This record gives sequence, structure tokens and C-alpha cells, in this order.
Amino acid sequence: MEYSDPSTQPEILLVDDTPEHIETAVSVLCDHNFKVRIATKGITALKLIDQHLPDLILLDVYMPEMDGFEVCKTIKRNPDYIHIPIIFLTSSNDEESIKKGFAYGAQDYVIKPFNSSELLARVNTHIKLKQQTKSLLQANRELDSFCYSVSHDLKAPLLSISRLIDYLVLDYSPRLDNDGHELLDNIQKKSNELIMIIDHLLEFSRMSEMELRIEKVDLEHCFRTICSELIKLEPQRKIQCIIKSLPIICADPIMMKLLVSNILSNALKYTRNKAAASIEITSAETPEEYIVSIKDNGEGFDMRYSDKLFKVFQRLHAQNEFEGSGVGLAICQKILQRHHGRAWLTGKIDQGACFSFSFPKQ
Repeated sequence: MEYSDPSTQPEILLVDDTPEHIETAVSVLCDHNFKVRIATKGITALKLIDQHLPDLILLDVYMPEMDGFEVCKTIKRNPDYIHIPIIFLTSSNDEESIKKGFAYGAQDYVIKPFNSSELLARVNTHIKLKQQTKSLLQANRELDSFCYSVSHDLKAPLLSISRLIDYLVLDYSPRLDNDGHELLDNIQKKSNELIMIIDHLLEFSRMSEMELRIEKVDLEHCFRTICSELIKLEPQRKIQCIIKSLPIICADPIMMKLLVSNILSNALKYTRNKAAASIEITSAETPEEYIVSIKDNGEGFDMRYSDKLFKVFQRLHAQNEFEGSGVGLAICQKILQRHHGRAWLTGKIDQGACFSFSFPKQ
């Protein structure tokens, strides 16, 4: 792949402290019209990244003062830098070092001394992947914007229809027979369902555009508060909600409240047919992330269809069994993606479900 136009030439940050390796890499990359900046120390590399974001980083593993693993870890902790592909340069084919590099967020590695063709092929591959990812993200943003516009435009006439239905109920109800009342009730119900779906679609679209306001969020307090509020809405039910110790994370507090509300509302909805609902919230952690799990004793689901659950309007239960817009879990996933987290669901039919999400440590 050649980049003859200077305005489109990708910029590579080469971080290495060995002169002969620098000379070889620069020669190969410049011959194929890449722009190359050089840092011989990890701390220098971080300063250069702060000044200007490269398209890709070639990062030597073993350097004095700050090694490549620590540099990679620091880069990937920053949400503004996490998208930059990193290729480790290592003179060792040691499996543990390679695994450690991938664990810290590197995309690939090249063994030194370089094979010019291999180095060039790996650089081109990850530059292309980065460009495709950028195009895909832009397409998703445009789709979200379109979804927001359509939803917003649909809401106004629907609200007008809803007000007209209310007017019919108030002024013409005495003139209707039983069949008329039933029809009017169904129209009112469906109108309210459509308004709810549009509200959730607007919410879903906003998740991509909302500016993140990061601060400390006490997840345990958040779960306890929202769980208590939701249980009060259904005083006739027997609901046991066990909340174990949960971490304090750095996140957008508004988004976290929406996430927790959606998860708990889902658990309460699908335990409705149980004599006593049981919901348990626990946490675990790895060196890199917190993991929170919300387990219930509800309807459960067939794991063969689990890939559908985070898609908009995908449902595994009929609307007349359990109400909902089919957007709630998609909102949860989008919130977690904005925070570089993950979400997944496990379950068995009639044996409950477990919603789990991971959250990177800051």
C-alpha cells in the first residue's frame, strides 16, 4: 500500500532505543511514504503523543527507565489514545512476554531484527483496520443521528394522537358501548407503547452524543438507592434484593444511574411470575477491570439466542407476556461501550438469568 499524497500519509511513532533498529525501521517506512517520528524513551513517547496523535505506534518492549509494557498500559488508560494501534517490537519470542503485551492492549508484535516485508505488512494491516474502524464509527454516528431525528419527528404527532384519545375518553366515553370502550382502551394502550418506544430510541441515540462527565460513582450506593425505589413501586410483590460489596468507579453518574435502572427493571420484570423474586448483585475484579453481576430467579432464556439480546427491538419473549420497548439492553451496552466496558448475559429457561458487565480500572 502506497501513500503518495502527503496529506494522507499515515504517521508512525517509533519508540526504540537501539540505533540500528531505528535506522532499519525508518528506512523501510519512509521508502513507502510513511511519516515517522522517533522517541528513544518511553516518557518522551508519551509527551509526543500528547502533542500529536500518531496513526500507529511501533513500541520496543525493553527500554531503560520505562519499558514498553508500562508505556502501552499508560496509553491504553487514556480514552483519547485507546484507539491507536500498538505493535510491540521484541527481540524475544518468549510466549509470556507476547501474552503480557496483548493483555496490556497491544494489537500485534514483530520480532527483531526486522524482516522488512513482515514489518511493512503488519503496519499496513493495522493502518487499514484503523481506517475501516474510523469509517464504521462515523457511519454509526450518522445512523444514530438519523435515528434521533426520525424519533424526534415521530414523537410530536404521536403526542397529538394521545391527547386526542384522552379527549375522546373524557367527552365521548358515555356514548360508547362495551366494544367501543375496549377499542378505545386498546388504541390508548398502543399509543402509549409507541411513545415509550420513541422515548427509549431517543435515549439510545443520545448515548452516542452525550459528553461524558467522569467522576467517582459509588456503585453499591447506586444499586441500593435504585433498587429501593423500584421495589416501592410494586408493594404487593415479595422481592428479595441482596447487594454485596460493590466498587467505586470513575464514570458518568447520569449514565450509571440509567444503566443500573435498566438492569434492575429488567430483573424485576422477568421475575414477576415468581412467588418470590430473588435478585443478587455481586462483584469481582481482575488486575485490569471490575466485574459486576446481577443474578435473578426469573424466566431465563435460551442461550442459543443470547446474541439477539443487545440488539434494538430484539426480544425473546412475546410483548403480551412481558411489556417493554426492546431497547433497554441496547442502551446498557452502549453506555458500557462509551466507558470501554463490556456486557454479557447468561441464563437457562425457567432458571433465571445473570447480567454481567465489566468496567476498566482507572
